[in-house]
Amino acid sequence: MPATSPISPDTHVTIRYALFEGASSNGADAPAEEPITVSYVHGYGQVLPAIERALEGQAPGNHLSVVAEPEDAFGPHDEDGIFEIEKDGLEGASDLTVGEEVVASGPEGEIFLRVIEVRDETLLVDTNHPLAGKRVRFEVDVLEVRPATDEEIEEAQAELDAHDDACGCGHDHSLVQLKKAPN
Repeated sequence: MPATSPISPDTHVTIRYALFEGASSNGADAPAEEPITVSYVHGYGQVLPAIERALEGQAPGNHLSVVAEPEDAFGPHDEDGIFEIEKDGLEGASDLTVGEEVVASGPEGEIFLRVIEVRDETLLVDTNHPLAGKRVRFEVDVLEVRPATDEEIEEAQAELDAHDDACGCGHDHSLVQLKKAPN
């Protein structure tokens, strides 16, 4: 069996992680969501900054507990990310309830919105991640590390270049289409 390289730029990495709200590990806390397995090319911002920094030099079989402040996880809570949209003309808007997530399609692509209040004629929605502004902990298992292919590196670079055009919220809030987010 060939030896694997440690995680470094241009390696293809597969990890499984569980996300927890807060930094403490008391053994009884439940993850914020089910554990997720993800593959990415290291060094291109495809995972959160705190995770990418912590994984540098790690190898398959390693387990890490990574605590991340808001700026290295889901960002600060942005009050401008909370706004009101008209229900009129939005298919299915009358059936939405508090806590549901929907996807809005606009001129700049899709954006996830969480319904935080249902009003008579409008919805109050939040574009912030539910964990924005919070310290979080990731329990990460490194599953696989290998050199990335040229094609994987090109795709990762293209994604990074596309994100360089982002400008904060960057979305036109005059929404074109609204649909329920996938579970």
